[in-house]
Amino acid sequence: MKKLLLSLFFVIFGTMASAQVQDYPALFNVTDVPPGDILNVRAGPGVNHQIIGTLARNATGVEVIGTTEDRRWGRVSMGEMSGWSSMRYLTRTGPSWDQGLPAPLYCSGTEPFWSYDRQVGGGSWSDFEVQNQPHAERWSGSASGRGPSMFALDLDSGTATMTAFIRRGICSDGMSDRDYGIVAQFLRRSGGQTVLLDGCCSLAR
Repeated sequence: MKKLLLSLFFVIFGTMASAQVQDYPALFNVTDVPPGDILNVRAGPGVNHQIIGTLARNATGVEVIGTTEDRRWGRVSMGEMSGWSSMRYLTRTGPSWDQGLPAPLYCSGTEPFWSYDRQVGGGSWSDFEVQNQPHAERWSGSASGRGPSMFALDLDSGTATMTAFIRRGICSDGMSDRDYGIVAQFLRRSGGQTVLLDGCCSLAR
């Protein structure tokens, strides 16, 4: 039974990854849900799966990290969990990955805990030593010849510098049941020390 469940997991995520490389993650609004109703979030891609959450009929900024191969069901990230919702009721609002790494972007990692909130032109870094340390973005771009799938950032706070390597791909924070659609590594140099930190990013909190 465990082997069957594991095989099903890789089949679902394998087909989802092929769609994700082209278009995802992305933000969506819930649309066409009748008044007084909600959009269900299910444990699997299909109406026969258990309902594990809901989205309001007018919800905005819903992050979808990928879809099934037929694009009928999307993997939705919300709070500390992820589930599946019907794409019939979700309308894409962005971003366009061809235009570069989007902002805002929310990156974080554990052991040690850290976070970087990217905005246009820069962002803020927090860890166990500093809180909301502003960083100017000296450069950002995508990997040469790779298309809009891998990106890098060059960041400077005045007392610390960072190089971030960010790519689209399925990511887990190792603590919650939420899946992310962006993988991130931050090489941070501060106080004469250099540390490499691994984590995930999302388009919405």
